[in-house]
Amino acid sequence: MPLNEIAASLYAWDLHDEGVDHALDVLASRAEVNSAYLVGLMHKEKRPLHARFYPHNPVRRYYTPEDSRAYWLPDASRYGRISPLTSDRDFLKGKDWLRTLIDGARARSMRTGLEISHTVIDASYAREHYEDVLQRDVFGNIVGAFEAVEAQRALPCLNNPDVREYLLALFTDVASNYDVDYVQTCLVMFGSGRDDGGTHAYGPVAWQQLLAVATGGCFCSSCAAKARSEGLDWDEIVREVRHLANLSKRIGLEELHERQLLDEANYGESALLIENEAFAAWLHFRKRSITELFAAVQQALRGVGRDVEFRYNTYMASPERAGLDFKAAFQFVDSVRESDYSDQLGTPEGVATKRAKLMKVRRSLREDQKLIAALGVRPNATPETLRGSVKAAVDAGADGLSLGHYDGATMERLDAVREGLREWEAQERDWQPLSAG
Repeated sequence: MPLNEIAASLYAWDLHDEGVDHALDVLASRAEVNSAYLVGLMHKEKRPLHARFYPHNPVRRYYTPEDSRAYWLPDASRYGRISPLTSDRDFLKGKDWLRTLIDGARARSMRTGLEISHTVIDASYAREHYEDVLQRDVFGNIVGAFEAVEAQRALPCLNNPDVREYLLALFTDVASNYDVDYVQTCLVMFGSGRDDGGTHAYGPVAWQQLLAVATGGCFCSSCAAKARSEGLDWDEIVREVRHLANLSKRIGLEELHERQLLDEANYGESALLIENEAFAAWLHFRKRSITELFAAVQQALRGVGRDVEFRYNTYMASPERAGLDFKAAFQFVDSVRESDYSDQLGTPEGVATKRAKLMKVRRSLREDQKLIAALGVRPNATPETLRGSVKAAVDAGADGLSLGHYDGATMERLDAVREGLREWEAQERDWQPLSAG
């Protein structure tokens, strides 16, 4: 299949600092970008993410965004108890940055979109105003994004009715009020827990990583009510998962002794699941919850009266540990952006990792669903790995590319995308007859 869509993400501060026209002209001329989307609800993360400083921003050396702010003008009438927060920064607040990007993109006949990123509620604000909707571990502690407890982050529970209402409103607000072709999300699902690496010098083995899921979420009252309504023995789930969490964290002398035996045994993931039926039932419960959410988002988008694509953006190597089963959930998407940036390792092995992840997603999609391969156009990548990543996308039957991210990209790496498209004959223009003579 041809790589027809070449997408690129932009942030509101990119548009302010460099100007929408300059940024889009750079992307179109150097990397043949024909699709631009705003990271419109962005989590708390220093930018640029990997480099210390921006390579081409004329205004600032780096930027530290506010937590989970919306950079469009939300329609307040669509929201219930929870509404999106907007920026308090003087140079960003009060302006519709999504409209700014759409106007610039449409003037260049580009596709347009918006991403609802990892976290959708400011963690500090949520702890103060919405504490009851936050994910809890089996001990009752609030679960943070990527388990970053030290950052005092907090994840909303996707089974909470107020959170469900809020999420659907975010999607339909953008799809109804803006000329977007797609709404993309890399929403963090259920907290996947933290492993301790075990006793082995080479890092945690598969069963230890699975065991660590017991330290994640969610065990809030909404999850308990939903599980019981499905006929699950919630009390047994809590008992068994608490024991496994204690094993993972080495809490208690008996648990410490058992864990030491397990670490030195030829134990495996299959044994862990077979021995702990309630734990396995909880994993499937989380899977069903996520799949239901995807179905609800797709239905809500189809109800807005416009043809708006629901695009999911992957964010972790083992999504099943967060409740996401590709085969089940991807029945309800229109496209998937496989967000692997292994090209940034700068090695052929990194490109091979990307190819394998793309194959995993392609297997889970129907023929009518699009696969978009992410490319890390940031400094740790090399032109060689980026060109190789274009080949990996072609090999995996992808339908497009998506560059991550413009703010940290170098011109050399953007040029490598264009070169890779031509080198690997990735577009229909490369398949035409040679001119006569």
